Amino acid sequence: MKGRIILATLALIVVGGVLYHSIGEYGSQRFIEGQRDREELCIHQMTSIALSDIRFHSKVALESLEQNSTETFNLSMVELTRDLSRLESNLVRSAMLIFPEDFPDNATVANMTKNDGCITFIEVSRDAVLNGTANIPAVREGLDMIHNFVVKWRENGKYPAEELLRANPELQRKCSALIPEVVGP
Repeated sequence: MKGRIILATLALIVVGGVLYHSIGEYGSQRFIEGQRDREELCIHQMTSIALSDIRFHSKVALESLEQNSTETFNLSMVELTRDLSRLESNLVRSAMLIFPEDFPDNATVANMTKNDGCITFIEVSRDAVLNGTANIPAVREGLDMIHNFVVKWRENGKYPAEELLRANPELQRKCSALIPEVVGP
């Protein structure tokens, strides 16, 4: 009788240990998946907000050019710079999620997150307009380009997305290419 009780107790301990381990593995996996889902939701929301802000401030900047309102233009360009910096942070988070093994060591992937081309374009344009030396059509072209880019991706609504990361370097290249035209003839 004593032997059966000991044997039953040991069997319960073994079965309990196996169940605990199995449930623990499943629970850990569900926890990791839940963390990833929350991170994706956070990136989606923050990217959506940044894109909305960029859309708004680029539109205001374009309208202020038409109305020759330098104060509004100045403020909207400062805000646009901040918006692009926030978007860059969200692109970094997206890259970390989508390319965990490649980011930040892979230069191509890291380049997908940079917004320095458009930020520099905005800063140069802002200074040139305020100094009265800007080529306004080039400033308008760049702001239109930024505005159209964010409208497209805001309407797409799929982020974090590899496609958005891959499209960003082209926008940055185009913004950088316009900088000499902004201060040129």
